[in-house]
Amino acid sequence: MSDVPPGFAPVQSKGFGGFTGPVYRGHDAKGEVFIFDVAAQHLNGGDRLHGGMMMTLASMVLGEAAKSAAEKSEPGADARALSLNCDFVSAGERDERVECRATITRATRSVLFIAGELCVGSRILMSATGVYAIKRAEA
Repeated sequence: MSDVPPGFAPVQSKGFGGFTGPVYRGHDAKGEVFIFDVAAQHLNGGDRLHGGMMMTLASMVLGEAAKSAAEKSEPGADARALSLNCDFVSAGERDERVECRATITRATRSVLFIAGELCVGSRILMSATGVYAIKRAEA
């Protein structure tokens, strides 16, 4: 990725997530943000950002938000996805920088509700919502 902003670090992903990037995590004036540059390997047959890639990014970003929230509620806790819903709004193009954000919209003792968006500038590519179970740390 060219011109990674200061303070951004690569998201370390194991397994399938390791094939998606690089994805970087950092903060800007609006809060925590993930950034991703669309490259040739991320395109579909129509030379647009592949829908599966957008869904993978949403899964990563909402999942990271869920893990952070679970850890804040109880040290050592984790989160597991119960559902992820994605709505495609616009196409992404090669060489565009995609910004991904997530917000906890509701939290109970055992479940987190999260909303997120993938955007290029002010253009929304996809919106996503997820429900995550909080898995408490075992003593």
